[in-house]
Amino acid sequence: MKKNWTSKKNRSVIRDKRDHLDMLVEFINADLTNGSSNPLMRRFADFLNLMMVQHRETHPYIMGAEKTEIMQGLQKHLRARFKKIIHNTTLLVEVPLWTVRGSLKFTVENIAGRFHERFRFQKAKEGDELKATKQLIDLALIEIIRDLDFNPRRFHQCPKCKSYFYQPTEKERIYCSTRCGDAVRLQKFRQEKKKLQKRLSGESDKK
Repeated sequence: MKKNWTSKKNRSVIRDKRDHLDMLVEFINADLTNGSSNPLMRRFADFLNLMMVQHRETHPYIMGAEKTEIMQGLQKHLRARFKKIIHNTTLLVEVPLWTVRGSLKFTVENIAGRFHERFRFQKAKEGDELKATKQLIDLALIEIIRDLDFNPRRFHQCPKCKSYFYQPTEKERIYCSTRCGDAVRLQKFRQEKKKLQKRLSGESDKK
């Protein structure tokens, strides 16, 4: 998929966020019961572990791709987040999407000469790994969307295969791929052809 949207953010930051979003979209559309998805689950686990390192004091868990139950729970959670974004774009009022509980510290980095924000989660309870990691993925998704300056109307669900996707350009897309679009057009063509054949058959019978 072409990554041709732009942002005023640092280019290296944008490149990383693009890769993360591509990976998340691939993750929520994957069949995690299929062995071919194992490399994807490992990449997803590595991504979460990087987030966890930043919040080690309040998030004491380490993710592993072998934790299939946790992975499936996070996939379901991410799908619900995408679905909520898509649903809320049809409304005329501002509706909250989700909340990440914790505190935000705003600081000045004198050496780097910039402002910086640091988020700290509420301390995760032992034995509640899935719930704590859902909070982590919520924060990751917020940071990705924020840094890419994304319009919420660019999130979609394909009416053909039900996969979630985003459109990187302003040109609106209905289907996730040309394959799905072509399949729908071919189906409509066959239906119209069938109707025409029935009509011509009926007219010939009357004669």
